[in-house]
Parts: sequence; C-alpha cells; structure tokens
Amino acid sequence: MQLIIFFNGWGMDENAIKHLILDSGYKLECINFPYLTDHINFSNFEKIFVIGWSFGVFYASKFILENPHLKCYSIAINGTPYIIGHFGISPKMFNLTLETLSNENIFKFYDNMGASRQLLTKAPNLKQLQNELIYILENQPCKHASFDKVFLGKMDRIIPYSKQLKFYQKDSRNIISLDCEHYPFKAFTNWRNIISETNEF
Repeated sequence: MQLIIFFNGWGMDENAIKHLILDSGYKLECINFPYLTDHINFSNFEKIFVIGWSFGVFYASKFILENPHLKCYSIAINGTPYIIGHFGISPKMFNLTLETLSNENIFKFYDNMGASRQLLTKAPNLKQLQNELIYILENQPCKHASFDKVFLGKMDRIIPYSKQLKFYQKDSRNIISLDCEHYPFKAFTNWRNIISETNEF
C-alpha cells in the first residue's frame, strides 16, 4: 500500500479534490487545518507521497522537515514554503485579507482561484480561517524542504507564477508549468497524473 498525504489549501476541504480518481493500492489522507498527521501509522506504507497545494505547501515543507526519518516523494502545487513575502503573497495583501475576512470575500477568493464554488467548502468557518492566517503570520519559516516535483499555474492570480518560478528555479530540477489558475485540479483526472515520477498525463 502506498500513501498520498495531501496538504490542502486555505479554507479548503475534500471537495476540492473529490473528482480525482484514486487507483487501487493507494490510500489518500486529505489534511486540512490544523494539518495534524498524528493519526497516521506511516510504517504501514511502502511509499509515501507528500503533496502540498497553495498554503498547503507551507505545511508540506514543515512536515518533511519535522519527519526526516520518512522517505517521501514530495510535490508542490501552486505555492511555496514562504506564503508571505518575496516568493508568495505581499504582506500588504495578506494583512488586508486577514482584516477584511468575510463570507463574501472568501467566495471572491475562490473565484480568483479559478475554482467552481461547487467544488469547495460551502460554509466557510471564518474563525478557523482567521486562526490559520494568524498562525501563518506568526510562524513564518526560516528554512524549507526541497520538493522533488513542482507544478506551477501560468495564470495564478493568488501567488504570481513569476514569483514561484523564480523561487523554484533555484530549488527544484523538475518544474512543470500548466495553463491553469491557482486552482489546478481541472488539469488532472487521476492522482497518478500528479504523483507519477515520469510526469504521466
């Protein structure tokens, strides 16, 4: 059995990736805020894929650094370990998002991601979303894990493609640019499309 640990984006739940086909022989753990993995017995799995999307890249990097004993194949999708700053969202925009958090603005955020609202959580928990933003603001990393493969959306309006590309050109040998927005999963039908080490589509 092989394990896929998927660190989800901010405010997302399993709806974001429910359409992706999971082949037999794989188990999927979709990890949302507060991104806890204590319930997983990693010794049960022959191979572990660690995938972070959007803000989930921050948590995937953190997970890899905190579990150096685990041999993982790691993938970042439309995000860097540094959510705020030169390789992420500008501090001004991040703070504005925190200060103006509302249901209306959350759904505008979903729209800017290029995602159908039907695929995403229908009842955002504003307090939980606020807590996550505060956590990120107060726990910005000073180091990061490198990723084996990176997918970047050329039309990303949340974390600009140019910023992500600049970061990963120095940090990854396997960068795949996609004609997609921040929400990338319309480009995939199967988890195999993402985890394949041969870039299978």
